[in-house]
Parts: sequence; structure tokens; C-alpha cells
Amino acid sequence: MRVLFTVFAAKPHFYNLVPLAWALRAAGHDVVVASQPDLTEIITATGLTAVPVGDELQLVRAFQGGPDDSGASPWQRLTGLNELDPQRLTWPYVLGVFTIGCAMEYEYLAGQRLLDDLVEFAREWRPDLVIWDALTFAGAIAAHASGAAHARVLFGQDHVARMFAVYRQHLAAQPPEHRDDPVSDWLAGRLDRYDHRYSPALDHELMTGQVTIDPTPPWMQLPLDLSSLPVRYIPFNGPTSVPGWVHQAPGRPRVCLSLGVSGRELFGAGVVSGPDDIVTVADVVAILAEFDVEVVATLTEAQLGAAGTAPDNVRVVEFVPLNELLPSCALIIHHGGFGTTGNAVAHAVPSIIIPAPWWDAASLAELLEQRGAGFLADDTVLTRDGLRDRIARLLADPSHRAAAAAIQAELSTAPSPHDLVPQLVALVASHRRQPRPEVAPCAS
Repeated sequence: MRVLFTVFAAKPHFYNLVPLAWALRAAGHDVVVASQPDLTEIITATGLTAVPVGDELQLVRAFQGGPDDSGASPWQRLTGLNELDPQRLTWPYVLGVFTIGCAMEYEYLAGQRLLDDLVEFAREWRPDLVIWDALTFAGAIAAHASGAAHARVLFGQDHVARMFAVYRQHLAAQPPEHRDDPVSDWLAGRLDRYDHRYSPALDHELMTGQVTIDPTPPWMQLPLDLSSLPVRYIPFNGPTSVPGWVHQAPGRPRVCLSLGVSGRELFGAGVVSGPDDIVTVADVVAILAEFDVEVVATLTEAQLGAAGTAPDNVRVVEFVPLNELLPSCALIIHHGGFGTTGNAVAHAVPSIIIPAPWWDAASLAELLEQRGAGFLADDTVLTRDGLRDRIARLLADPSHRAAAAAIQAELSTAPSPHDLVPQLVALVASHRRQPRPEVAPCAS
């Protein structure tokens, strides 16, 4: 079958899809990946076929424009999809989330030219299946316009489906004259452009997929009633070479400090905690230098900042694949991105998570702490002394490593991307609306 993957131009989101894309390719299916031109070289470097669609996204510029005191740009804080406090989830709040999301965020990630290009390609190539990143709603629209079955892939906790369920509940409770529905309006406008009639019954499918491919373990998932296919998280850190020292046994405990691909490329340098006792990246490096450990800090020069020359026990490298580095580590300190957290969990390495101010970083940290496999270090507890204490506890107490190993063992029982392939074939058999026409044989 033909499989079209689509993802907005962000490396972490694309890397989350690569193991499944290659599982389908290895099983003999045709696979292409559509994204903005910024991602073309990155896609082809993985050995997959790229289909450039739309204009360049320039995500770095969007994220680094005008940061606030937390280091987050206003663009990052617009939608509030990850709000969990029931007291705040009023109709005005939830309506605002999707009004801003449809008008700005979703429109930014899936602009009109991208949609036009993607739908045109899908109608010409006729994929049997579209697999789309959970924020790339253009994939669902292109699948519907071309008659393909489609599935979305999560990159962490499913805040889209959770918030959309709250939105639909609130909407149904409003008097008819007050039922503003920006989601339906946004979807209807896009379907109409491609001569497809919108109906409210399509909302759920176009926002959450015909099925959801979920790489999060059950204890990380939000309680949702969705059709889902569990899959084991497989770390993919991008094509790279591995320095020889990575596989040399360290003479003392090795600690990794990483802000992940997102931290490196989107957020740059800045504060990692505050406001009462500001802790910078340079402070974290200095605190680690106090311990009898070998530190591998995957930081840029800008992120290292005031630390200047790194202490003797700190090796600063701009990039090293975590999948290769973490098996030799006793601890990782990171920002809580799903990719970095997934690597840590896959290799049974306890974490100290200084959560980035978006999506599920703080939630994942809380869940790891509840399992005994790490600590959440947020603004309420993270000071220089607090960080020093947590490093010492994780290095000295073997129970944290044992808890991480137990989680690793649980993950090994989940279906692999290879195991998922027959289920996706079955999805196509039951959901594809328009069979691809057979090509007539050439006359002899």
C-alpha cells in the first residue's frame, strides 16, 4: 500500500515518526513524507522520500521572537491546550483555546499553500493511508479529500483530544444562539475549498484521527475514550556519527545534561528556573562540577553562557545521540521533552526534569517522580540547593535506578512498529473510501 506521512517542519516531531515509517518501508510498502521545505534535507537524510509542500515554516523565528520572563515566546503560550485544572476549564477559557488555536496556531502550522499542495499531491499519488503528526491537522484534511484512511501519531500526552472533548461538552450545553464553534468553522472552510461538504460528525475524526497511534506507556496516558493503537517508543536521534569516547566505560558516574533538539534550536539560552532564585544553565553546570561525576553537556556556546570555560569534569558537545550515550549514564538532567524523556525511559536512566513551559513536560516529570524514576524540579522547588540535593539523592540511592529498570521492562512488552504494520493494513481495508485505480498494462 501507499503511505503518506505528514508533519510540520520540526525535527523532534518528525523523528517521532521515523521508526514507524521505516517499519512500513521494510514491510514492502511505499512511504513518502510531506512537510514544509525546511525539513526536506532532514527527511532525505533518514533515507526516506521527501515531498516539499507549502512555504518554509521557519519555526525557529516564531519561537524565538519576543520571549517572556520564562524564556517562552508568546506564540508558545497562546492556546493553553495543556491546562488541567478543572476550575479553569470554563466555556470562555476553552472557547478561547480553540479560537486562538484555529485562527493562529493551526493556521500557522497548516497554512493555505501547504494544504493546497498536500491535497493536490494526495489526490495525484492516491495514498491508501495518511499518517499525521498530532498537530498537523492538514494530514486529516488531505486524507479526507483524497479518500485515504488516516491515523494520527501522538508525541506525548493527548492534550488535543482531552481539550477537544471538554470543548464539545461545553458547546453542547450552550444556548443555540451562543454556540460559537471556531473548530467547525475552520474545518468547514478547508473542506469546502476542496469540494467536500462538512458535517459535525467529521469533527472528531478530523481532530483526533480515525485511530490514534500512541507511543506513551499506559501510566503516562490521559483517561480518554479513543480508538488507539499502542506502540513501543523507539528512540531515533537523527543520522549522525558517534564519537569513540561514548562507548568507553567512564571511570566515575556519567551524568548527561541536555535541553534536547527543541531546547537547542527553538529556545536558545536563558533562565531554567525562577523567579526567586534564578537558576541558569551555567548554574546547573557549576553545580554538577561539584560532584565526582563525568558530565556530558549537550549545549551550544550560547546555552553554556556565563559558565565560559567548562569545568574539568564537564565535556561540552553540541550534539551526541542520546540513544548511544544514555546506556552509560547514571542520571540525565533535561527539559522533559517527549523525545528526551522517551530516550531516558528506554534506557532505564533516572531523570531530573526542569520542565520546559509547554505541553506535557511537567506532567511527565510528575509521573516519573511518582514511579520513583526521577524528580520534577519546577519553579516551586528548584533552587541551587534544591538541585544539588536531588542530584545527590539520585546518585546515591539505587532504588531510583531500579524503578527506571522496571519501567524499561514494561515498555519492552508493548507492540513494536513492526507489530503495528498489520493493524494499519487492516485500518486501510476498513476505512479507505476510494480504491486506487489500477494502471492499465502496456499494450504489447
